Amino acid sequence: MCLPVAAQIALTVASGAAQLAAQAQAAKAQARAQRQASANEVKRWQHEVSAARLGEAHQETAAAMEALKGDQEASEAIGTLMTSAAERGVEGTSTGLAVANYMQMNANYQTALEQQALMNRQGLSMALTGAGMGFQQNMININQPIAGPDYLGVALGTAQQAQAQWGEGQLREGQQNLYAQTAALR
Repeated sequence: MCLPVAAQIALTVASGAAQLAAQAQAAKAQARAQRQASANEVKRWQHEVSAARLGEAHQETAAAMEALKGDQEASEAIGTLMTSAAERGVEGTSTGLAVANYMQMNANYQTALEQQALMNRQGLSMALTGAGMGFQQNMININQPIAGPDYLGVALGTAQQAQAQWGEGQLREGQQNLYAQTAALR
């Protein structure tokens, strides 16, 4: 075997080693990118949930203030009605019915507010469930398996190339011997 063939084989082996190193480096880079994307997705999801919870708190505060306002208005109306009835000297069923009417209207209003709050909570629950499912799917998409270095494939490819180069070297050497023998016979 001549030196150029040995050099070609050595270069082929070095190329295989470089290919493995490049594959390992690409796998590490992919792992880093996936870790960063996962961290970003966690932050995005936390922000989405926090914003939804903040909105829920604002809605609940507004609903509580509205319920308090309704109670105060009903109490004031009943107080005004009672004072007016007392000043006019009216007692009995008509005053009681008017008070009961105000109390019933306030109870209806409070029930409507509670029903709205319940629907808001159900909507938020569904939104958070959807956000959680989206988060899970995004994490699955981000964290796909990473292919590591293909040791077997590179080894087989390198061995095949080296064997082909050795075969070429053998063929060239055989041809040179044949030419030398032919020239000697002449």
